[in-house]
Amino acid sequence: MSHPISLKDLNPAQKEAVIWGANPLLILAGAGSGKTRILTYRIAYLISQGIPAFQILGVTFTNKAAQEMKSRVLRLIDRDVWVSTFHSTCLRILRMDGPQIGIDRNFTIYDDHDQLVLIKECMKEMNFNDKQIHPKGIRERIQRAKDSLITPYQYLEKAEDFYEENVGRLYEKYEEKLLKLKACDFGDLIVKTVHLFDRVPKVLETWQERFQHILIDEYQDTNHAQYRLVKLLADKRRQITVVGDPDQSIYAWRGADIRNILNFEKDYPDCGIIRMEQNYRSTPVILEAANEIIKHNTMRKPKALWTEKEGGALITLYEACDEKDEAEQVIRRILEFKNQGISLADQVIFYRVHAQSRILEDVLRRANLPYKIIGGVRFYDRKEIKDVIAYLRAILYPHDDLSLKRILNVPSRGIGKKAFEMLEKFSAEGQISFQEAVHQSDRVTGLPPKSQKAIQSFAKMLSRLRKEKKDLSVDEILREVLERSGYLHALEEERTIEAQSRLENIEEFFSVIEDWKDANANDSEKLTLEAFLESISLMTDLDTWDHGTNILTLMTLHTAKGLEFPNVFMVGLEEGLFPNGNAYTDDLEDLEEERRLCYVGLTRAKERLFLSYARERRLYGARHYNLPSRFLNEIPSELYGKKSTLHVSESREETFPDSEIEIDFDIGFKKHRILFE
Repeated sequence: MSHPISLKDLNPAQKEAVIWGANPLLILAGAGSGKTRILTYRIAYLISQGIPAFQILGVTFTNKAAQEMKSRVLRLIDRDVWVSTFHSTCLRILRMDGPQIGIDRNFTIYDDHDQLVLIKECMKEMNFNDKQIHPKGIRERIQRAKDSLITPYQYLEKAEDFYEENVGRLYEKYEEKLLKLKACDFGDLIVKTVHLFDRVPKVLETWQERFQHILIDEYQDTNHAQYRLVKLLADKRRQITVVGDPDQSIYAWRGADIRNILNFEKDYPDCGIIRMEQNYRSTPVILEAANEIIKHNTMRKPKALWTEKEGGALITLYEACDEKDEAEQVIRRILEFKNQGISLADQVIFYRVHAQSRILEDVLRRANLPYKIIGGVRFYDRKEIKDVIAYLRAILYPHDDLSLKRILNVPSRGIGKKAFEMLEKFSAEGQISFQEAVHQSDRVTGLPPKSQKAIQSFAKMLSRLRKEKKDLSVDEILREVLERSGYLHALEEERTIEAQSRLENIEEFFSVIEDWKDANANDSEKLTLEAFLESISLMTDLDTWDHGTNILTLMTLHTAKGLEFPNVFMVGLEEGLFPNGNAYTDDLEDLEEERRLCYVGLTRAKERLFLSYARERRLYGARHYNLPSRFLNEIPSELYGKKSTLHVSESREETFPDSEIEIDFDIGFKKHRILFE
């Protein structure tokens, strides 16, 4: 039974994409061209044509984007569809079919922090220290290896030096420990799903039948493992639609491979290509600047953004004396717009590296402006939140030794380092898990009576909570944990500002639970501790960011993709900073990625764009004297405003005194003269 949907609000290119036939389709969707709308309309259209909703798979990169797409489809055609991230999709597949390749159905998911703890354990056992090899560097190498589907054996085989050999050996040890702990890290979710499909053809065939229509968002950001996953699922029916923009491929440093989208036609020779170039976000001035910059790249599929909008302010360009001057001018301008009625939530500051935020934060505090940094310390990375999550995981997963080790002496129970080492030795010698060693602590020779009593008391508490969890809701379990463990009492007794802040964060964690319960209110079967822990394991910074809050947002350009703001301030446009120093090689790929990053920043702006650079800048403890960024020179001079209302501060007082100055400066080979009054 068909359910017709209206396509009258779509432009010709959008409509063509939505009603495309059975052949593979590549949609080159420029910034602000409505790609989310196209994906949701196409899903709704397929259902309206009689395709069962359960045969459609939609994949995007953040939980927030997935939820938005699901809700839009629901509004269009009143059907619930499988739209999720790559990791969430693979998690569900592994929970169902993972046992066929020996994966425990109740495996634990390890995040970045858990990975680091496990890697440090491996290093300790192999007699490495962090002066020889940095644990975070090892984690990065392992993550990139998994992105490329490289096993420890293959890594060792390709190792070209002693360092890489050590990485390979640690990778091998790390995988052994994950297996023993019945755990998977984020990379494993995709790697093991690909392995499952490769090794068990019947399972692959089942999922190919299930997902007869596949739609992938942000295809330019896929890595090799994700590419292989999609290729396997789409191989039988070949009814695949991918949406992306090579000009916005900015994540090579974390494994994204731009070749996936550039070579789509080679993978699917019968595919169609639709270019969506009409932009609904920015003014003609902003779009022309973005088009002019990006056309200098060679690794792309040509397109040019355009808009039906007219007019728009010229781009403001500011040359600062130094980083303090730059920060003061940006904040002053933001204050001016605030006084004119433009919300702080409608303004954003983008920078190339996190270190640039420090001086901006200093000035914002002086100006008494509320702000939030996206990509700073995540809520879920705070110690107290990691602690309570570890308690919940230890209750749910008896085999999760990592979580158990974290909480065994948190809050302090008098179980010292020596007792820990004795338990670990007992575990290793008896070839039992750390969990079992804790429960058998009365058999550990030489364990101090005080430590033994504390360990046994802890073990009994954990056992009782495990028995009771089936009769308790998630928030009730957490309250019991906080009460019985003494965690809340310990923080209250500390009586410090830091402890109070931690208590407030724990309270906020209950808000997280309530939000999760509200989101799943229609499906009580999903309101389990396991489902809750999975939901927060897959959370990202942007999933927890509220754009509607009236505070100023600061973020790196890498975090900016997918967002939009009326007023955009891009700071630090200097050679060596943006483009950064890595771009100065014979290989143009790094420079082209930096240019794409600049393009992404420009196209976030809806109405006004402010660019700035400093003649000198203190960064990383040293003073730098850099030329203006080449990207500034790639924007035609007629797109820059002749006049700006920025003021140069002659002092560092909190009042930000006004003054007037005329500045001459060079950008590359062009001479500009702009009055700053």
